[in-house]
Amino acid sequence: MDTTDPNGSVTRDEFPGLLAAVQRRFAAHAEGPLFVTAATGLWPLFLDTIAPELKQHYTCHACRRFVERYGAMVTIDGAGRLTSALWPDDAPADFVRASAMMAKAVTSAAIEGVLLPPTRVLGTPASPATAAGKVWTHLAVEVPRAHAHALHSAYQVQAERKEDWRMLTRGLEEFPQALVERAHALLTSGALYRSEKCIRVATWLLELHQALAAVKTPQQKEALLWKAAATAPAGFAHVRSSMIGTLLEDLASGLDSAAIKRRFDDKMAPSQYMRAQVEPSAGNIAQAEKAIATLKATGALARRHARLAELTEFLWRPQAPATANSGGVFGHLTPKQRSSAGKVVVPQQTMTWDKFARTVLPDAIAIEAQVPAVSDRFVALVTAEHPDAPPILQWDAEDRRNPLSWYYHAGIDAEIKRRVEGAGGQYEGVDIRASLLWDNRNDLDLHVITPRGEHIYFGAKRSGCGGWLDVDMNVRGETTTPVENIRWARGAAPRGHYRIYVQNFRFHERDQHPTPYKVEVEISGEIYHFNGVVSPGRQTGVASDVTVFEFDHEPGRTLVSPPRNAAPPAPGTQRWNVAAGAWAPVTGIVASPNLWGERPLLQHGRHTFFLLKGCRDATPGLGRGFFTETLRSDFHSVRSTLEAFTRSATIAGADEADACGLGMTDQKPWNLPLRVTTAKSVATYLIDRWD
Repeated sequence: MDTTDPNGSVTRDEFPGLLAAVQRRFAAHAEGPLFVTAATGLWPLFLDTIAPELKQHYTCHACRRFVERYGAMVTIDGAGRLTSALWPDDAPADFVRASAMMAKAVTSAAIEGVLLPPTRVLGTPASPATAAGKVWTHLAVEVPRAHAHALHSAYQVQAERKEDWRMLTRGLEEFPQALVERAHALLTSGALYRSEKCIRVATWLLELHQALAAVKTPQQKEALLWKAAATAPAGFAHVRSSMIGTLLEDLASGLDSAAIKRRFDDKMAPSQYMRAQVEPSAGNIAQAEKAIATLKATGALARRHARLAELTEFLWRPQAPATANSGGVFGHLTPKQRSSAGKVVVPQQTMTWDKFARTVLPDAIAIEAQVPAVSDRFVALVTAEHPDAPPILQWDAEDRRNPLSWYYHAGIDAEIKRRVEGAGGQYEGVDIRASLLWDNRNDLDLHVITPRGEHIYFGAKRSGCGGWLDVDMNVRGETTTPVENIRWARGAAPRGHYRIYVQNFRFHERDQHPTPYKVEVEISGEIYHFNGVVSPGRQTGVASDVTVFEFDHEPGRTLVSPPRNAAPPAPGTQRWNVAAGAWAPVTGIVASPNLWGERPLLQHGRHTFFLLKGCRDATPGLGRGFFTETLRSDFHSVRSTLEAFTRSATIAGADEADACGLGMTDQKPWNLPLRVTTAKSVATYLIDRWD
């Protein structure tokens, strides 16, 4: 935009200098997040504060639209102070006063919302050339990245951020800092089941409370809340509707510690936490189909086991053995390999992973890990089955591909153990154990007919042959995470034929939908599973009986005949193809994929994976290809459909999987024995914790 006098002659023109200063200012703040304040009347203010003789020359429709739409853009620093994203301190002389007044106006007003640039260029850089060949330039800036959500417009996402701000403001008012401190202390104590899932949101809330307490003015507090809402990991701002909200409400209501733990543990069960509790509606399925088609992600949901060669960010790998030189007369000869004989044997040391990684790992030639006796530490890395599939995970992007995710063995099987022991039942040290698990308030019952014809059930919990129903739940529909358990202590179960069946005794759920369940049976140390559904026809009582296992038992021996309808036995860690207590070579050490790259997503936890030679999941990989809480926000609205999909989708490539092993987190004790070979020594370390 040039300045001309009424006769058309060009006068002094400092507009190019203003435009350059505005663009420099914006470039320094363009990474954002950007906000817009409620400042009004900016265009008249601009015209009224430039030199009077220039006013008529700057009445430009393109510049006016830019100022009215984007002139109130600001950024917020860590102390809640607002800074204009456009109006510079180094404007040319004709615009110094205007720029300063504009900056003051926009930073004095209240925040109105988050601003997401809808296009790469904001404003109209230039008008088409006139007949005389003159090009008129205008106020405009270029953003590094425009809004790119495939399903929602910039304005829709801005509305979502405004709702996040509203929910966060309400949550902080209802749950003051002292209450959040209590919740944080409880979560970090290790007393609550799977508390690591909530520790980071609790830490985030506590740090936000502390930041708000440190600022002085209401405007700064409000600005910090807007910045927190704009930058919060998915779900963090919705305090009341999250798991941390349930814990805070229980603490605020004065529940005793036992009740708080019971309610928290129930909510955090793997079968409940972040999982859709009902099947998706027809509308949500249709919405999901449309979303997947729009995102061109039809093939992106298919997952397979990852292979070692596909991993790119190793913390450590074994040193390759020495090979012959490629050239020379004797290049074909292989040098003698140095054995461990004669190396110094160092006594076992206990240290943290942090210290081990700094002091031992750099010199390690080879590492072995001792396989634990329990299988809940086993982990498998998973990737996209189709390499060209678009990103679906939060840490995956078109310009920095990282399609890997992971799952732990500690899922439904470990959940049965947790529920049985949490209810006071006996899970280990048994000859025979039958455990029934389901996930609603209906009253399912577990029954066993013993070799002597005795009937063990809720009406006769103990038998003369030593069997005992030691956990019986949902008589009154008291929980959505029930379990029942019938067991014989070690050495007590008689020989003969057993029949185990499940009955739907009573509906407590209003909809009376069929109830999925799982039965786990342990016989002489071997574990079998059966999955089923009771009452597809809404029957109760005898009409709903489903026989799940029949078998013959011989004390002191393995099964004479295997259970009918049972999945193959999977005792201990053999299901991961490695023997408990053995020393397995470590083929690589990697951080969990959410930590790869320059922008780690810590809200998904810190994990270190020790990949083991020969280790792989020998069971069908159902329902663990991805977890909905790790998906990009594009998929948030169709979570229930994707949850139903991933429960039944098979993970391909199990036979070729070689990126499996032991997973450790920063939230639990490790107690992991490692044997390390260096050039001079062999040493054993017990890694007790992360740091």
